[in-house]
Amino acid sequence: MESTGAIVNVTEIKRSLDEARCGNGVARATMMNFIVYNNEPEREEWVAQRVEGVAGKYPTRIILLDGTTLGDPMTASVQPQIGGGSQSEIVRFGIVDCAPQTVRSLLDALTIPDVPEVLWWNGSTIGVERLFEELARFALPAIVDSSGSSSDVENLREFIDLAEALGSRPPIDLAYLRIRPVQEVLAGYFDDSTHRKHLPKIERIEIDAGSLAEAIYLRAWLGRALHRTFEGGAVAFARKGQVRRVARCVLAGTGCSYEFLFDEPTHCAHVTAALGRKTHDASLPFVPLDTMSLVENALLSGRIDPYYREILAIVASQLSLGATS
Repeated sequence: MESTGAIVNVTEIKRSLDEARCGNGVARATMMNFIVYNNEPEREEWVAQRVEGVAGKYPTRIILLDGTTLGDPMTASVQPQIGGGSQSEIVRFGIVDCAPQTVRSLLDALTIPDVPEVLWWNGSTIGVERLFEELARFALPAIVDSSGSSSDVENLREFIDLAEALGSRPPIDLAYLRIRPVQEVLAGYFDDSTHRKHLPKIERIEIDAGSLAEAIYLRAWLGRALHRTFEGGAVAFARKGQVRRVARCVLAGTGCSYEFLFDEPTHCAHVTAALGRKTHDASLPFVPLDTMSLVENALLSGRIDPYYREILAIVASQLSLGATS
């Protein structure tokens, strides 16, 4: 069904959605209320494509909140049915300069009661912190992505502050989920006792990544695993490679050095280990996850690894000390 544009009339939108959901007198099951916010104009089409991908797979009521300057304030576009058998519904709102309480009132009127509410927040929270807090408080889970722009360190710092303010239910950061394939390669490689015995010697790391958020999370994870802080001269970051990807990681210490090169096109991690005068080369499977797969994993499980809160605390401590280089 083609979308129809209109000035916001909540009663009419609700009637249209309810009729679509209960067509032929039979109410369709809905998996979740999926609230999607975007305030980056260049990602508008990218977000819309992925939202429709979710709608095509899962019966969902999707409310897409457009916070870009390209959208008109307080306008709506309704797409009552999409996705074939999934029978999802999409409502698009322009919410430029809308008060957080106004947006919350719209959601309260249009979300399906007794169905989980999930938030996927795209873009920076800087300048719209109150809106983020208003939406995230009701979400199980709230999903963010602190990575992907030249200001990702500032985005990450802002996200950490908001996560602390939300308390017991910190949002899930896709930037942290994105390093999972790298974690698996490193953990698998050092399962070998030949290399595991050198881990206590590691005293310096280097991380090349297209965005710094993933590098900062990986530094925190390595520090937790190796019981080191990796600050100052013990760490080197370089912004290299594909955005939102870790390209290279080096772990070095007295008499040992391990270089991991992550080759996404070949799904292979190339490892060079220099142990004393000997050098060993190896290749390991490396399966990166695209953003939509990460979002779906977060949607379906609502969980993250048990060390996530601890990693957030480490990152918060390092950012407070200005340890980003």
